[in-house]
Amino acid sequence: MAQKQLVKRSRQSFTRLARFFNQLMREQLGCGPVTVQQCYTLEALMDGPLSMKELAAEVALHQSTLTRVVEKLEKQNLVQRTRKPDNQRSVEVRLTDAGQQTYLFLDAAGSQMISDLLDLIPTDRQLGIVDAMEELANLLNPNNEAFQKLLQGCRCAIPNGIIDNS
Repeated sequence: MAQKQLVKRSRQSFTRLARFFNQLMREQLGCGPVTVQQCYTLEALMDGPLSMKELAAEVALHQSTLTRVVEKLEKQNLVQRTRKPDNQRSVEVRLTDAGQQTYLFLDAAGSQMISDLLDLIPTDRQLGIVDAMEELANLLNPNNEAFQKLLQGCRCAIPNGIIDNS
């Protein structure tokens, strides 16, 4: 297959996959107490407390957006914010017991959803698809240097004159 066609198919597949997966997540979480961003935040805190800066990097959100997410979770008693003892300017976020229980419930529901999705794929292709997704996830990790290079520079600047801004 020609490179141009491969790029086109890949781009279309990435776009559809992201859109459909986000829709699936919103549908699954839409009947529950948290948003998709809040769920990702709870998941990131399962291994222990994180500073707001660490948490923002982990969930790939700007700190101002994350602050709003954490405030809502705190109002639901799912997380607790405290000042770090060694640095009073730094805020640490941790799950409450209710936050842990909520995440464990959502994780079980999400695992069932993924299991149901995998059941739709022929058994002999499941491992290859999961391996490919893991490889892509590792490449698209914000801590990956190659990914950081991809982010540099705006590639979507529309040439002047195409869009009428008047």
